Amino acid sequence: MPTNHTPHYNLNQWERDDRILMEDFNEDNAKIDAALKAEAEARTALAAQVAKRGNCKIWNTDYMGTGTYGQDNPTSVTFPELPLFALITTSGGAFMLLMPGSSYGVYHSTGSGSGENSVKWSGNTVTWYASTHPSQYVQLNVSGVPYYVFAFYLADQS
Repeated sequence: MPTNHTPHYNLNQWERDDRILMEDFNEDNAKIDAALKAEAEARTALAAQVAKRGNCKIWNTDYMGTGTYGQDNPTSVTFPELPLFALITTSGGAFMLLMPGSSYGVYHSTGSGSGENSVKWSGNTVTWYASTHPSQYVQLNVSGVPYYVFAFYLADQS
């Protein structure tokens, strides 16, 4: 029986004058088999946990502001399907969160504060206009400014 063993799995390490026995090989094979089985079980358990995380699908688009605002000039976005929620933002940090079914969306910007938009959902299309402080800023429709739209969906929904 060898006197040296590997540091991690305690497998036999023979020296030139050790007597090699079948039992030593069988013992090593059993250790390797058990380690491989434990690794496979750990990977399966990890995959099951990972599958429960991040079940989010994100769709995005953008639009260029036109400068129009108010009830007679609403802004709208059509999504490929109704999202869980959507976020419209600018590179300058202004944003509005949109929730299907909600009739209001709050605009917020660190520079110009907050304002309220009236929101209407029709199928996969959302339309809004600045209602409490009518302006192209609150409506997220400043002329020449690009706006970025992010819609969030459950990954297993479609």
